[in-house]
Amino acid sequence: MDRLLRQLSQLAITVFGIVTVTFFLVRMIPGDPAQYMLGDYATEEALATLRAQLGLDQPVYVQYGLYVLRAVTGDFGSSVVTGRPALEEILFSLPDSAILAFAGLAVAVAIGIPLGILTAERQGSWSDMLIMIVALFGISFPVFWLGLASVLLFSQELKWFPALGASSGGGFLTHLHHLVLPAGVLGISVAAYITRLTRSAMLEVLGQDCIRVARAMGVPERRVVWRLALKNALVPILAIVGVTFAWSLGSAILIEVVFSRPGIGSMILKAVSARDYQLVQAGVLVLAVAVVLVNSLLDLAYGLVDPRLSTR
Repeated sequence: MDRLLRQLSQLAITVFGIVTVTFFLVRMIPGDPAQYMLGDYATEEALATLRAQLGLDQPVYVQYGLYVLRAVTGDFGSSVVTGRPALEEILFSLPDSAILAFAGLAVAVAIGIPLGILTAERQGSWSDMLIMIVALFGISFPVFWLGLASVLLFSQELKWFPALGASSGGGFLTHLHHLVLPAGVLGISVAAYITRLTRSAMLEVLGQDCIRVARAMGVPERRVVWRLALKNALVPILAIVGVTFAWSLGSAILIEVVFSRPGIGSMILKAVSARDYQLVQAGVLVLAVAVVLVNSLLDLAYGLVDPRLSTR
């Protein structure tokens, strides 16, 4: 219970910090929302009236105080473009982004963890060096470049997958067909990080005395690596998954733009262009809370993997 309360308090502090930082960063975006809404030929009187309606005529610290008070009650204002509640707009797009992020993370975990264990098992071999070189290239290439390259190859040349958008109709297989390429690109880019970090975690465990004793007792090498060492490395591997989830969610925003998919990422991009402060703030907050929640759940799961950590 103490651990859960500590997690909740840390979550509340983190969310408050995110709200504060996002509020001031958004207001550093050049441009005037009122000017964007009314156009270049709007009169100063009309602009002043709209700024007063949006609360933009008040000092920044007053705007911040009002924003925090409303945010506590779940009111993040209304989008200056659509007029709908900002949080409602973001939550409507959340499932699309969540499906892409989790699908990409599933691909990354399915590729990265086995490859990381394999390279640790065969440290110094040609396969270890080859996989690490490929992983280094995967980290070096930006995810949007991989996305564009995959569209040219698999959509334009081979015509295996749709190039843009997401299916708005059809069954499960139709949705899956539209998801395979963006999720695959996202998963491969994140898998490069998971592979390298899993390898490091496994090598650290393989160097422990208990592993040396198991090898000295004649325990088969595959059992030493895939059962004993992997069991002891589960906590750092879970931490790796938590860290890469944030990377996966952030990269999903770029993937949505490259593949013209609906989601929070594409919505935030449009909101930034429109100087839609409320929508940007709500979107960033929802994404940040999702990352913090997943990492908090993983932190609680550490105690299930290693009971010694649950007493800390």
